[in-house]
Amino acid sequence: MGFGLGRVSAPSGVSERQGVAESSNAEDSQELRGVESKTAEVPDRGPSSASLDELKQTLGMTNPKTRDREMENALSRASLEEVKKALDWASALPESAGKRSLISKIMERWGQLDGANAAAYGEKVLADTGNAQFLKDAIRGWGQTDPNGSIQYTQSMAVSDGIKRDISRDLFRDWADRSPQAAAAYAATNPVDVGRGGVMGLISDRWSKQDPQAAANWAMNLSPGKDQQRAYDELVQNWADLNLQAAADFVSRQPAGANKDVMVSTLAREVAKQDPAAALQWAATLSDPDAQSRTAMSFMWRSARQDLASAQQMVNASALSSAAKEAVLSKMTNGNGGWRGGGP
Repeated sequence: MGFGLGRVSAPSGVSERQGVAESSNAEDSQELRGVESKTAEVPDRGPSSASLDELKQTLGMTNPKTRDREMENALSRASLEEVKKALDWASALPESAGKRSLISKIMERWGQLDGANAAAYGEKVLADTGNAQFLKDAIRGWGQTDPNGSIQYTQSMAVSDGIKRDISRDLFRDWADRSPQAAAAYAATNPVDVGRGGVMGLISDRWSKQDPQAAANWAMNLSPGKDQQRAYDELVQNWADLNLQAAADFVSRQPAGANKDVMVSTLAREVAKQDPAAALQWAATLSDPDAQSRTAMSFMWRSARQDLASAQQMVNASALSSAAKEAVLSKMTNGNGGWRGGGP
């Protein structure tokens, strides 16, 4: 059933932890041409190789995007030994945004080349200083070359659950961007805590932005439960952004039940951005009056804030159940916790 959508200093080697496996448009050419005049402001002592000498020039760049891109370009040609020398040099620089960005890029490159040792160094920095950024950057780089090993290492670290979740979330997000099928296959047999939305929701979010139909085929084969429903929620949101009609057609074809109710609620909120009246019609297909009212309230506050009388008329003309209409109209009329002031 469907409805019209309307308008629509680095050590030379850190011992590996036993048992754990181990990218733009050109811009600001004028800045790049003039950077040599600023190089004198950068300390003279530093890495001697040609690729790493380029790092000294990047610190004179005032455009952060250009600077970061050129840092990455220089480091992409650096060997492991050069990366470690670069870290020693960069660590001795005066504090600045450029230094912080440079060290972040260096740690990421170290992680690409020697993940376990880079991560172990990051853990030591965390233990000594409380700064987790070295560790996060190192493991992010490691994940680009060995997602399995970097995730396994992360799960075995003796760090706070919050840091572990943050790193795991970044790893799965990046992996799902590169290869959603592989990330999904790993997550299916290796449960990992990535925080809000869960790992299946995270993979669905990244995958559905690339290929919603493939993501849908995957989500439909997940085990029933919250993980599958989170995957459907992310899928419908992103599919609706890409092609609202295609998303509506997909939801319409699903069998009645809890999963379809999740998808209908999500779709209704997306449809409401263009056509609140059509969104109410979608909400009316939910079997539970409470679910109807909750879904309608999640988007009708905008219409009520703009034109209360028109919003009330829209609700009265909808196919919502009597109980759902009463609940929505009551909240519109009474404000109920400041609803008219900015949403539920």
